[in-house]
Amino acid sequence: MDPFRGDEPAVPQSKKEESADLRFEVVAETFLELFQLLQDYAPVWYTKQHQSRALAAHRILRKLRGGAST
Repeated sequence: MDPFRGDEPAVPQSKKEESADLRFEVVAETFLELFQLLQDYAPVWYTKQHQSRALAAHRILRKLRGGAST
């Protein structure tokens, strides 16, 4: 089955939402881990601008996840 050709079997909407939620959680967890590494080890190239963008993304992600802190 080639998803680019559109010949995937029909997936119920609830399964699609479940799959999207799972993918979001994987991406969110990965971002939070990388964010913490950047905060802990702050490489030379990690500027204040990078940190500001990362902090803004972190705040948005926490709101989307219901305010859970990690």
